[in-house]
Amino acid sequence: MRVFLLLLALAISADDNEIYVDQSGSNATISLEQLGSSNLIGGTSSVAGTVTALDLDGINMSLEINQIGASNIFRSDAFDSDYVTALFDFQGDSNAMDILMNSGGAYSADYANLNVAVTGGSNTFDVKIAENSNADYLDLDWIIDGDSNTFDFDIDYENATNYVDIFGDSNDLTFSGSGYAGTTSSDSGYFYLDLTGDSNTYTITQSSTLARDWLKITSNASNSTVCIVQNDGGTSTSC
Repeated sequence: MRVFLLLLALAISADDNEIYVDQSGSNATISLEQLGSSNLIGGTSSVAGTVTALDLDGINMSLEINQIGASNIFRSDAFDSDYVTALFDFQGDSNAMDILMNSGGAYSADYANLNVAVTGGSNTFDVKIAENSNADYLDLDWIIDGDSNTFDFDIDYENATNYVDIFGDSNDLTFSGSGYAGTTSSDSGYFYLDLTGDSNTYTITQSSTLARDWLKITSNASNSTVCIVQNDGGTSTSC
């Protein structure tokens, strides 16, 4: 296992901290916590004030990210790991999270157990998992408590569950699920949305090839817009 961490506290502001990460190898346990505002976690090519994406490679990885405060950034576009267990905990407003689990690397993002906890408003999250190769047996759970957040996540998967629990108003969620998920309930993609709040917008697309996708929505909301498209190979549709 090789882990390179570079921590900087910028002299221009006591609460502007930066962590740069480049990790490769198996059985890594990584825990990063930042308290305060305008902090970032990114890659080793970052320079002060400009963040590039971090690189995490390996099997059997345990990852915990805690960013507590406002206007923080977490960015990764080279997160390649099978059998990863990860917790992403964001508390505060106007934060940005950008993750790509890249199946084009040495690993395929199989057997990932990812938990995302968000408390706050006006946050932006962009999550893409497995690109053009299935993330088999993915377990992705979101718990979101706040208003005016934007979530965009795209998963290519099979044998997977995706649970999203939202409390808040004026949130915007876009989900796209694809892949070859099989033809039985035991090897399909499952999406469950539980939402409480008003004036939310949700766009959900499940387009597994010849697959049996599953979708469940429990809603206690007013003035919200929900668009659902399930397509296993027929004519393209949209809301």
